[in-house]
Amino acid sequence: MKYSIIMRTAIVIVVLSLAVASASGADMMGISRGHDLDALWAQAQKEFDLAAHDAIVLLESRHETILEDGGKRTLIHRVVWIGTPPGLRDHADLRIPWNSESSALKVHVLRTWRDGKWWPHESKVSPTAVVETLPGAVAMADDYTMVREAMLLHDGVELPCIMETAWEIEEQPGAAGYDGFFVMQQRDPVVLAELKITIPDDVSLQLKGYNGTPVPDQAGGDRKAVHIVTMENLDRLGSPRIADPALYAPFAAWSTWQDWAAVKDAVMTSFDKAVTLGPELTELIKAPLNNEPSEAARVRKAVELVNKFTRSIHYDSRFWEFSPRPASRTYGTAYGHALDRAVLAAAMFRKAGLKAEPVFVSSGLSGVDADLPGLSRFGEIRVCVHSESYRAIYDPAAGILSEGPRAIFGRMAWKPASDEAPWSYPPADAAGSRYIITLTLEPGEEGWKGTGYLNADGAFCPYTDMTGLGGEAKSAIGAIAGSILHNIEVTGYNPEVFEKTHVAAGFGFTMKMAEPDKQGRRGCAIGDPLGGIADVLPADVHLYHAQRTSPVMVPGAMTQTVRIRIKACKKSIIHLPEARTVQNEAGSFTITVEMNDGWVTIERKLTLNGGKIDPEAWPHLRALLLESKDQAGRMVLMK
Repeated sequence: MKYSIIMRTAIVIVVLSLAVASASGADMMGISRGHDLDALWAQAQKEFDLAAHDAIVLLESRHETILEDGGKRTLIHRVVWIGTPPGLRDHADLRIPWNSESSALKVHVLRTWRDGKWWPHESKVSPTAVVETLPGAVAMADDYTMVREAMLLHDGVELPCIMETAWEIEEQPGAAGYDGFFVMQQRDPVVLAELKITIPDDVSLQLKGYNGTPVPDQAGGDRKAVHIVTMENLDRLGSPRIADPALYAPFAAWSTWQDWAAVKDAVMTSFDKAVTLGPELTELIKAPLNNEPSEAARVRKAVELVNKFTRSIHYDSRFWEFSPRPASRTYGTAYGHALDRAVLAAAMFRKAGLKAEPVFVSSGLSGVDADLPGLSRFGEIRVCVHSESYRAIYDPAAGILSEGPRAIFGRMAWKPASDEAPWSYPPADAAGSRYIITLTLEPGEEGWKGTGYLNADGAFCPYTDMTGLGGEAKSAIGAIAGSILHNIEVTGYNPEVFEKTHVAAGFGFTMKMAEPDKQGRRGCAIGDPLGGIADVLPADVHLYHAQRTSPVMVPGAMTQTVRIRIKACKKSIIHLPEARTVQNEAGSFTITVEMNDGWVTIERKLTLNGGKIDPEAWPHLRALLLESKDQAGRMVLMK
């Protein structure tokens, strides 16, 4: 973010004046909840260039306390120096979600330091600075309006300033165990990051550090009252932000669960108790499910009914982690968050004669420690529906059924009903994913006619898109072929291999000729295949980033090959892509062009080595992706 020299100079002048005042012993911020704020401020000025940052986090502290009665208290203490309007936007007004039915929120500190004093008061929280709001997502979902979002508003703000906030949420007893994790790095540089865990003497704790996070030696052994993990002078999180920064950033994770079996008991007890359809819904779905000709068709019909009967409430269902509503209630209200829709779907799947259990999938690629029990490192819940001959995964938040493994490819999953611990798919020693598509064209009576061959596996396998009883396979192949060349219509197909991890099929098609330009040239551009590398790369991959400071997580090694064969005489060819090869440590990209016996063959092949691509290697990956995007390597012009 760039600002005028005048603004930056003004900020530096005020910062220096604050520093001089502190050094002289006047106007000290003092000690707050055991932390010397003046010392943290002095350390911030020493370690970081304030003029180069929008904000500096002096303190980011999280204190988890397991109470004697089985409840839990979470205290957040944050102190931030803010120097620019973007920093103010990020830190001044905080939105704190909490469940008013099962927890209580208390704000301890909400003040701003400027001009040598605290505003609006040193020890009082302004009554107008804490505003309780109802999340928009649940505004029309009455059963969920116990969830509130408290807006914490800071008064007396002038830039630059230092803001201090401390609040706690106390949860009622109920869970048989607790777990969580804390990423030490933040979106701005941090002077001191601190995680505290306080437990009663009769509660055991597992506490582990990752990616360089130090943990106290006694964390896994002797039961101490307080366990503290700290790190100092941390640079901000990498940019752009990836879905799960804990895949590379220092973090600590903790758990009081005895083992995965204890988590399983808590999950399955509440889940199975809620899987009750009630007589009205049972009678309503009886005929639609029974009229379907196969297990797969009954599952797809059940998904259709769930999506029809309930709208998806897009709010974090972990606020109700072990207290889903009965399936009949979700149906009766016609709405549900991910957990409640998962319960409703499972009830319907079971009524259709299949088994159905919850499954948890990691939010990022891998990243779940199988030795540390708990759900905090997983994303939203899914449902695994299966029988001896059928298996699929339903995403209740999105309302999507995946009949192949693509939904969990490259991630870790845990199905409490049968898995002793989380597992990853595919296994570490699995081969990479392949996507090969060949289109062969020759002149027809009207335009072009041709044949094609699709061979895709792993992350690229289109099995889910091709399953069904209504022409899904033909439509899916048509969409893939049409993403390569425009105006293609698939006339027929024949599967050679049709498995959940591997699909190979031949097909026929026709293609309309492009309209000639003023010079009589007809052109076509070779596109990227639908569901190929461009679609499976993380959403944070943007080619306009010349540099990045966060890694790219590629779900395994992968190769994408697009081959076009055109029957045309040499005289009719005006322009073809030039052959080229780019190879580096991230993979390779090649274009080959051959003309033999009246046929022109163009092959575009992109190979990525996969895994974690460190920021230093991003230019190599970017170079391959840019080369593959270059329009000069795509265009074919003919008379």
